[in-house]
Amino acid sequence: MSDLLLDELPTRWHGHEIVPDFRPMVWLVNSYVRGSVNTDPVGFARSAIWRFYKDPHCFLTDDQMLFDGYQHLLEFYQAGEKAASGGDTSGVSEAPATLPFDYQCDAPYIVAAFQRLYGIDLTTEHVHWFRFRALLRGVIGEDCMFSRIIDWRTADLSDMDPEKRRIYEEQRERFALPAELRGGAAHAQTVEEHNASFIARFRGR
Repeated sequence: MSDLLLDELPTRWHGHEIVPDFRPMVWLVNSYVRGSVNTDPVGFARSAIWRFYKDPHCFLTDDQMLFDGYQHLLEFYQAGEKAASGGDTSGVSEAPATLPFDYQCDAPYIVAAFQRLYGIDLTTEHVHWFRFRALLRGVIGEDCMFSRIIDWRTADLSDMDPEKRRIYEEQRERFALPAELRGGAAHAQTVEEHNASFIARFRGR
């Protein structure tokens, strides 16, 4: 799927009923960037499948089903990214020089932005992952704290006047992400590279 206006938001994926809400995908990202997949790829896949599929049991019968179910889950995550960008994937393989945000660290600001701009309470409402990503993209550049934090973290300071640069540096330090997440290091892999490395760990465990 790549057109949010024309295509129905999927509630089944590869023939299986799923939980299309943003929460399983946010859990996936939060866990992945913190290295959970590296320590126990099989356990990570099982946890992800339990959150994503309404009937996860069929994927837990053998390793191949587990592997296929997890790969389909990753396809859903990627499809949401493509849908939110209108299907334009140019540049998505490049890791950002600075990680702009983190779902876990910035959760309060994301919740506040959705409440203020859309009237959506993310703490109670269910929002399809594809729609969530589109709405999150729409927040960027709006007058809200979440957007300002991203600007402070990612702005090029080289051509700023000294006073503005000082303010940005102070705010950048104030809202700095944990050291292990800075610099985009946790996102350095493309989706394809992540899939390949997961396959290698899963098959070679």
